[in-house]
Amino acid sequence: MANEEMMNIELIGNIVGLILAHSAYIGSGQDGELMVPYVIFQSGENRELQNFEAETQQRAVDLAHEAIEKHQHIVDVWAYAQEGLVTLEDGSKQDVYLIKAWAQGLSEPIQLYQMFHPKPFKLIGSIKILNFEGAGFELEQAEAFHSALNSGITSHQKANEKWEGWLE
Repeated sequence: MANEEMMNIELIGNIVGLILAHSAYIGSGQDGELMVPYVIFQSGENRELQNFEAETQQRAVDLAHEAIEKHQHIVDVWAYAQEGLVTLEDGSKQDVYLIKAWAQGLSEPIQLYQMFHPKPFKLIGSIKILNFEGAGFELEQAEAFHSALNSGITSHQKANEKWEGWLE
């Protein structure tokens, strides 16, 4: 496996873990209010977080995607998070953090979601990856991804302190 691919899996795993931890941290303090969509852009060691507030959630999502298009060619990696809903097998709706992340060399952004309960705040189950192979990763890389994801969560000090307590 090429070294660059290993670096990608580390970069992506780390930033996904970080944005998941940050989303949980925001969510745990929001008393059930909707989280503002946001993006973390990273170039080298520099990270920039941008929030996208707008009159409507859809407008905020559109603004975030415009920013991603504008910055994608100049950053090493980005991750995006917003709240959304997924329909469960029984037809009920479940709150989720929808996460997308991309690094140079990926064929498409990796897409994931984490189910949660807004009030009292709890994370439900583990993060689900929708397109691991579609993004250009191989199944053998899953373990490296999860390990990088955990380091990303741990790197968010405030969320890491509470992480165990948030898990359902």
